[in-house]
Amino acid sequence: MNSESTDDPITVAMRDFWHAVAFTADVGEQPLPARLLGLDLVLFRSGSGKIVAMEDRCLHRGARLSLGRVENGCIECPYHGWRYDSGGACVRVPAREELVSHVKGRVRTFPVTESAGLVWVCLGEPRMPAPVFPELDDKEYRVTRGHIYDWKTSAPRRLENFCDFGHFAFVHDGSLGSRDHPRVEPVKLWREGPVLRVTRSGIREPSVGKKKELLGILDDFMEPVNEYHISMPTTVHLKRIFPNGKRYVLFMTASPMEAGMTRSFWWQARDFGMEPEHDAFFLDFERQVLDEDLPIIESQRPVAIPLFGAQRRDEMSLLPADQISLEYRKWLTELCQDTAREQRLAAKQALEAAT
Repeated sequence: MNSESTDDPITVAMRDFWHAVAFTADVGEQPLPARLLGLDLVLFRSGSGKIVAMEDRCLHRGARLSLGRVENGCIECPYHGWRYDSGGACVRVPAREELVSHVKGRVRTFPVTESAGLVWVCLGEPRMPAPVFPELDDKEYRVTRGHIYDWKTSAPRRLENFCDFGHFAFVHDGSLGSRDHPRVEPVKLWREGPVLRVTRSGIREPSVGKKKELLGILDDFMEPVNEYHISMPTTVHLKRIFPNGKRYVLFMTASPMEAGMTRSFWWQARDFGMEPEHDAFFLDFERQVLDEDLPIIESQRPVAIPLFGAQRRDEMSLLPADQISLEYRKWLTELCQDTAREQRLAAKQALEAAT
């Protein structure tokens, strides 16, 4: 049922960051299954309404707790009715109530936080705060929730695709880019706290169809300013500011279900065409973009971004076209190296304490 990987350095480092596992609104009174970094989880609300993230496995016979139900803030296993409180302690054994005190183990629970309308879980000790989506509660924007989608790729590959400017002209010819304008110029890029910030301007983008109508931009091409905020390791907030000042925002976080399977959660916000009847158009446009990306991204090999060893030399990069990717990979490498150093230190201290 559970197959946590401890070998891949990226997977190991990912354990110490927040990852989205559900929309907050989807976690109600009954259990909700999730998967993160090869581990099956169950989400539910305790008696106080607080969201709990617990390993989806009963201590008794290993059944999925997510198939059970929540009673009085505790989760009940569907197989034999064992119940566990929000801390993972067994509080009921229906077959022999007097034996509850003999159940010494606990079901593993994990840190949970809520941000950006999402539930975030960390399997280790969070090194950075959970990403934010300020437009979610901003009355100047109309916010719509995107569909959840799973891609057969790694979470860093998904993040990198979102911020790869060179592919717009070819994968998204006519929607986000044009084959007649494939050139990628340098961007302004810097680190700020846990965020890699990027500002890109001076790009020609097609202005067509309903988007052109709703924006009120009559030219066939426009040059928006794109502001990317990449919250390490796999979340991006993109604000697009059009020549007339109108704004369009995408928030996407790529959650690593497995080393080669990623679940993406996203929001969309806009301050034009705010009538509800336009929601379907904007969501369909993003779905078109995703459908164009999907076969390309799932074809990439290796599935994991090659940060170390010989594989790193198997992919060529060119500046300035790959500027964001190179900086992102540099920071991701540093995070992996920091984790490895901390693990070596912890192992050394444990050895010294034992001798």
